[in-house]
Amino acid sequence: MLAFLSVWIAVACLLASMTMLLYRPAFTDFNVWFVLWLGSPGAVALAGMVLWAHRKDKDDDPGLAGQRLQCKVAIGMALVAAAIVYGLIIGSDKFDGALGV
Repeated sequence: MLAFLSVWIAVACLLASMTMLLYRPAFTDFNVWFVLWLGSPGAVALAGMVLWAHRKDKDDDPGLAGQRLQCKVAIGMALVAAAIVYGLIIGSDKFDGALGV
């Protein structure tokens, strides 16, 4: 169940980051917080817990092989989502905060 949840959290992060990339008004503080502070670390942590819990189990169970694949895909998607948001942050213009300056 945790592997399944980690994949869906990673999908949500990837969708949020792609939305921010393609539609700039979606590049808000909440979406940045969601991807970088909640979603991506959460997906990686859940996937890592599943991989760590089954690290010594044999590969003869097809269900376990599927969970491991889900976890690896979730980690990959979460890292791509975080990289997109970090790229957007690095490439963004500085906002001075003063009107008319």
